[in-house]
Amino acid sequence: MVRRGVILFASALGALFVLTASSCTFKIMQDGGTEGGPEGPGAPAKKAAVAQEPDAGVLQSGVIGPGDLLQITVYGEKELSGTYQVSPEGFIVFPFIGELTIKGMTNFSLAERIAERLREGFIRDPQVSVFVKEFNSRRVFVLGQVKNAGKIPIIHRLSVVEAVALAGGFTNMADINNVVVTRRDESGQEVRFTVDIEAMLSGKAETFYLLPDDIVFVRERFF
Repeated sequence: MVRRGVILFASALGALFVLTASSCTFKIMQDGGTEGGPEGPGAPAKKAAVAQEPDAGVLQSGVIGPGDLLQITVYGEKELSGTYQVSPEGFIVFPFIGELTIKGMTNFSLAERIAERLREGFIRDPQVSVFVKEFNSRRVFVLGQVKNAGKIPIIHRLSVVEAVALAGGFTNMADINNVVVTRRDESGQEVRFTVDIEAMLSGKAETFYLLPDDIVFVRERFF
């Protein structure tokens, strides 16, 4: 059996179907349910915990993480400029400097760190810029009845409606009352939330925010 609950979060968005202030309702699934998800209709639903607000540390705007792709430019030094990918351990290897651990750093603080290290006997007055080409460390996946399914980077706090909008919006066959968000809790166990987008669009509930690695699955509407 599927037990339904409604949780409200505060929000205001502008996207998709000329959205204004909006919010999100979702049903909490229990073990043994038959609601479909990314696996398709009829897949058993896992026991769900209460949805949580994204952690400010996790989603701090511009923070670089493992897998992110960086464009680092040292002006006037072409041999030092190029594309660097952060290792799974959270560091890059930069000429003259060697390993640079970048956990918790932004593009600005990393540029300052590189410039500081290059001043230590390598370049007199280095001018460094860092641009994050791809935020691979923080992304969600939007699948199902959307126009451009795929991964969406989380650069700032991202709601489920914003993610769908960035995926091109719903197709004509989308069931907007039955959007499934699947995530893993701190123990690594899968939990699933069924989001009622229609309730959100009508302003009856608050925004459901996404966490890194969430999977958003838009089911097909059945007539």
